[in-house]
Amino acid sequence: MISHSQLIYFSLVGIIGACLIWWSKRKIFLTEKNRKARIRKLKRFTAVKTSSPVDTPEKDAREAAIESVQNRYSIIRKVTFFSIVLIWVTALAYPLLEGIPSTFVSVLVASSGIIIGLAARPFIENLISGIVLSFSKIARIGDTVLIDDKYGTIEDISMTHTVIKIWNWRRYIVPNSTMLAKEIVSCTINDSYQWSHVEFSVSYETDLDLLKELAINAASKSKYFADYEEPSFWIMDMQEKSYKCWIAAWADTPGEAWELKNDIRTKLISDFRLNGIKAHKFEFDMQN
Repeated sequence: MISHSQLIYFSLVGIIGACLIWWSKRKIFLTEKNRKARIRKLKRFTAVKTSSPVDTPEKDAREAAIESVQNRYSIIRKVTFFSIVLIWVTALAYPLLEGIPSTFVSVLVASSGIIIGLAARPFIENLISGIVLSFSKIARIGDTVLIDDKYGTIEDISMTHTVIKIWNWRRYIVPNSTMLAKEIVSCTINDSYQWSHVEFSVSYETDLDLLKELAINAASKSKYFADYEEPSFWIMDMQEKSYKCWIAAWADTPGEAWELKNDIRTKLISDFRLNGIKAHKFEFDMQN
């Protein structure tokens, strides 16, 4: 016979469980919807602007990403629903376990937990990490990142691993548990603008005013330069036989920043040859 206090307990547990299920399903739905909308708005889906053997690479990548998000959140919904129901049933059954010896229950739960934990530890770690990555802004599909010296775009985040399409179109696959522990440089977490720089060294005999003019001109004449402000030129270090310089300029996206730096280097090499500007290494070789 169920007592009045047990009836109240069951009612409270039932209400709390129903509220948790409703809240979690709505949270998952809204997050999934926002992720899909963000992917549809992405202008670029590659770390470097390049041609592709595929006819419509951007469209194909975007559709694959949306499908991946949909599948991943479908799994999250099922896992979340199952977990809440399991906890709910356990809470409801708790008052009915009073007739079972507590020692037996403790041994059964402990042994089951140890066996399951040892057998499925890598999968569970990656599964939980995948859920954390899905709901956080640490790493999102379409983000351009630098991780382990690999520069590329996050192509997929499954329930167990993350796929990064590197600039040369190879795939770098990282387990989700490892992904959470790594230091990631994100180029698009808040915006896509890039303040890009090129570093170079020249000998002390170089005319500094001419050098500054050539460097600023190399950056500002590139078609990938975003003219929010004039490029900046700095002397970063004074070494024994040369001084180190930076030329920095804005680009609208990580891919255009890549191309901007290439344009600056190419232009500087050409202008240095035309104006007889030498780096200390070349000057040293000529003396020997």
